[in-house]
Amino acid sequence: MVADDYRDLGTKILMPLANVIPLGPMGISLLSLITALTAGYSFYVGDLDMNKSYLLLGSLMVFLTAVFDALDGIVARERNLSSKRGDLVDHTLDRVADIIIVGGIALGPLVDMTIGFSAIVGILMLSYMGTQAQAVGAGREYAGLLGRADRLVVLAIVPVIQYFDQGYGDLNYMTLMCYTFAIICTLSAIYRFQRIWNELE
Repeated sequence: MVADDYRDLGTKILMPLANVIPLGPMGISLLSLITALTAGYSFYVGDLDMNKSYLLLGSLMVFLTAVFDALDGIVARERNLSSKRGDLVDHTLDRVADIIIVGGIALGPLVDMTIGFSAIVGILMLSYMGTQAQAVGAGREYAGLLGRADRLVVLAIVPVIQYFDQGYGDLNYMTLMCYTFAIICTLSAIYRFQRIWNELE
């Protein structure tokens, strides 16, 4: 995962905020869910005409979702509040947020529902293989492209590009993004499965 290479840098940037924010990890996780809901709705109503500005709002909400998603873990570690229940909630809300954000895109006017649904399937399979590795004792698996951090970066950038440019022919940038998620995430899930399989020999 590309974005994960900058995890330490992100932690340093967010540490001052983690030290002063009054909310605990659970509260921050709920904020992340709220921003994801707002992003999903923005993409659901956003188009290239009257509601074009919703693309920018959705992009901002995805960015905040990424910030809160990183911040809850930092706060949990810094305040010694890490727990298995917290980890369960965090991973569950991550998947819910993924479905809401990309689901909003899939149901919106810019992307064919079949392509959007395929993107969701690829994303969920990739995330599942990461956590399934841990479940079978192989350790958390982060290999492959377009892990969650990467996807959030893409989901924050592409709507901004779409706002300023229509796209190529009949394909807009949001559709191209969903095609990319569907293909690359599925291939990365297969790659993770192979790595886990080999590790369990």
